[in-house]
Amino acid sequence: MTRGATDGDDDAVIVPIGAVTREATFRRLAELARRTDPVPDEVEASALTAPLIARWRSIDDELAVLVYDSDHDEAVLAHARSAESSRRLTFEGPGLRLEVEITFSRPLALVCQVVPPQPAVLEVRDGRGIVATEADSFGTFNVASLRGGPFSLRCTPSNQGCSPVATSWLRI
Repeated sequence: MTRGATDGDDDAVIVPIGAVTREATFRRLAELARRTDPVPDEVEASALTAPLIARWRSIDDELAVLVYDSDHDEAVLAHARSAESSRRLTFEGPGLRLEVEITFSRPLALVCQVVPPQPAVLEVRDGRGIVATEADSFGTFNVASLRGGPFSLRCTPSNQGCSPVATSWLRI
């Protein structure tokens, strides 16, 4: 409940704070958020590409969790003399690990090792599409031309009984 003055009267009127007042407050907060921190254009554009969204994640994929990122490794950063020329990531999923290195030479390149080594197909997914490649006999993938921006990996082992794994989305 709040007190408000009526026009021309010194008497106060009690106005209940109900759903209407809360709704108006939420609308003002939402408008403030839209003005001060708008959704990036690339996020809106990728959300509108519905056919691609359907292929980004399958319900059967297991999540490969990020367990190491060289961008957040204090020991590596403490010894750095200049800008890093690569980024190393490690993802762990059920029954396998993906060790990834992204080199920042032009063009960007990605090398991925499946541990334990096994035949598999790796998909590098970004807002513009999917690049698929097969592992060599050591379980290694090479993607020679990688685009910058948000990306995710999906690894489908050829071994029966191993589910496909997908990583969370990261930005290069």
